[in-house]
Order: sequence, then structure tokens, then C-alpha cells
Amino acid sequence: MRITPLFAFSFVLSCLALPATTNAADDLFGDLDEEDTLFGAETAAESNKNTEKPKTLSAFISSRIPASSAKNIEKAEKVFCYTVEYAAKDYTGYTIDNLAITGSCGELSEEGRSLIKDMLLGNNLIFSSSSDRCDISPRILFRYINGIDSTDILLSAPCHSLTFYHGQDIISLNAAPGKNIIEQLVTTYSSLGEKFLSPALLGQVVPNGQVLTQDQKEIVRKISTTASPKKWGNTQPAPATENNNSSPQPVNKGWNKLK
Repeated sequence: MRITPLFAFSFVLSCLALPATTNAADDLFGDLDEEDTLFGAETAAESNKNTEKPKTLSAFISSRIPASSAKNIEKAEKVFCYTVEYAAKDYTGYTIDNLAITGSCGELSEEGRSLIKDMLLGNNLIFSSSSDRCDISPRILFRYINGIDSTDILLSAPCHSLTFYHGQDIISLNAAPGKNIIEQLVTTYSSLGEKFLSPALLGQVVPNGQVLTQDQKEIVRKISTTASPKKWGNTQPAPATENNNSSPQPVNKGWNKLK
């Protein structure tokens, strides 16, 4: 599929992370306008009509991943984006699905989620039933959160593929026919990446990993001046040691050696 300049331009505009700051007027238990409620006027109207939202996942994906994994994607309340890579053997920093988190590309906007649904998750044409002779290269990971559960989707490029994580279930799908789309997504979201910060240290209840408020900026200022067992805020290079191979090491198991 050919990616036109118009698509690339509209893609960058539509996929920027949503601001997540709040104020007293936006309190979850406050008096909100109908259009600003958690459920939204459109969702309520659909409920009254006893209709369902269009499916996010294509028939190809739905037939290959567990229903519990698909449920989180279909009913996701938030979607967060991370840049990832294989963790080095001596890596002690933050991980997600045993991959090293290299940055956060924020929360997907509604436009971004719709675009990924249309071009990636709902598009049967970008997948192949065969297995390519290549090793998965982790680049971008989307976390679809439904309540306290979540499903992660890893984009690999090259060796273009999608890998779905949910609990012990790890399913990889060959997306070689859609390599141009995968490359465009990886390039766009990688450019949005910022340094990943621990949600726990920031007092966040969602895994955003980005500073959202002035109070969190103060937390960053204080913690970055102290040592951390997770190397949080450490900008100094590790001391060189003889025969120290600290480059990312893929785990050689499973389809395309991901698991």
C-alpha cells in the first residue's frame, strides 16, 4: 500500500498525544456537562439504540488471538504508546513485557486510535499467513487498557509484524504485506518519544510515563538529584568494563525468535 504525502501529514497531526492535565471542574465525581462525561453522549445514544460500536480488530486478528486479549482492545478506555527494544543482559531499568522501555510517546488521541484501527488493526490486507525467516525487532508498543486489565501490541520493523501480549498469551502475526504502514507508524511515533518516567514515582494511576502537572515536575526535580536502583534520571554512561557486552540481546525462542 502506497503512503501518500497527504496521509503522512495528516497522520502526524492526528496521532499527537492527548494532553492529560485535569482541574477541579473535570473531577470524576463533579458536575460535568453531558458531552464531557466519562461515558459520552455518543456512547449513551448507542446504548439506548442497543447498537454496538464497529469492531476494532479485523477478522484475521480476531481469529488468531484469545478472546480475552481482544476484549481489552475492543473495549479500551485508554491507549498508551512506548518505544522499546530488547534489554541488555545487565539491564536494570524499566521494562514492559520483558522489553526495555526507551521512551514514552504518550497517550493516543481519538483520531490516532481511529487511524491505527483503520490502517493496521482492522485491515486484513496487511497480514500474511506465512512465517518469514527473520528476527523480530521491537520498536513501538501500544498498551490498550480496559479497567485494570490490558493487552499490549508490539510493532516490529524490520521483520514487519505485530505481537499481542496478554498474560501468558503471546501471539505474533506476520505483517510483511503492510510493511509500508508499519514503517510509517514506527517513524511517526518514534519521533514523539520522550524520556520514560515511572508512573509510580509521579503518583500516577495510569502508565503514561510523562510529566503532566507542576507537582510531578517538582517530583522529577527532587528524585533526579538522587541515585535510583532503576537508574531513574541517570544520564551518566555506565563505566566501561573488560568483555562487558551490554548491547541489547534478543531472546532466541518462538516464532521469529521473540519468545
